[in-house]
Amino acid sequence: MNDKLAKYFSGECNQDEREYMESWRSQSSDNAKGFFEAKNIWISMQPKPAPNTDMLQGILKEPKGKEVQINFNWMKYAAAAVVLLGIAFAINLFMNADSSTQTLADGSEISLHAGSTIESINITDEIREVKLTGKAYFDIERDETRPFVIVTNNARIEVLGTSFVIDASGDKTEVCVESGLVSLIKPGVQGATDLSVKLSEGEMGTISNVSKGIIKKNNNNANYLAWKTKTLTFQKASMASVEVVLEDVYGIEIEFENEALKNCNLTAKFKERRAKDAIEIIAKTFNLSFDFKDGKVLLKGRGC
Repeated sequence: MNDKLAKYFSGECNQDEREYMESWRSQSSDNAKGFFEAKNIWISMQPKPAPNTDMLQGILKEPKGKEVQINFNWMKYAAAAVVLLGIAFAINLFMNADSSTQTLADGSEISLHAGSTIESINITDEIREVKLTGKAYFDIERDETRPFVIVTNNARIEVLGTSFVIDASGDKTEVCVESGLVSLIKPGVQGATDLSVKLSEGEMGTISNVSKGIIKKNNNNANYLAWKTKTLTFQKASMASVEVVLEDVYGIEIEFENEALKNCNLTAKFKERRAKDAIEIIAKTFNLSFDFKDGKVLLKGRGC
């Protein structure tokens, strides 16, 4: 099981292995506890150095089409990879506790959520195509001669130049557009016609394996980019929804001694706060006490 967990956290497992681990985690509280304990251990082992600029510059000088990849055993050094994606186009993949950001040679920027991976599919003079597993923020420089394409397990996203977030976790792909225009495409199955929608600023689209179409709506989630900006905004938000955001942003596990606390509503804004600082403010707001140890938080008290 340790080997399977290691592959899951490092993003090296395939779709079947990912689904197996997520199913195993949800089968019991003991499994969930073991999962988060392993995740905390994995996170604690990740290095947090700045990107190796000299190494990246050296890779960018390699001839067109050459791929350079550096992998380390995560149990010894933590996983890291640098992959060349064609002429003057590189993505830096850091598997660590924090999101990692890389500015590409064409001026585009990609930020990976912790545990996410991205790889080259087809980088030519006519197209820039990559595959994403997990969550990432894209700020793509406009190039009408070379569209930028992101492929997930069940969707295809095409842009010329825009900024947006893709969450390709589990059985769905969710796209939230920050600026510009994005084409979200659901490939047809067994010869069926592809489905597609255009998403503009402030809109989001979702493709799920269990639904036939594409769901398009306004994006009302103020925290869809909180994992990158470290700015969290809550306006009369239930503590159940606050829990989800805090766990996503800080990589912690939150439990409530009193389940009724999940119904309390929080109005607050945290900007570049540490996880413990945010928990302390929440505890004071609802007159709670808490235990915070090894990435686990237990909130205690009657609350609201």
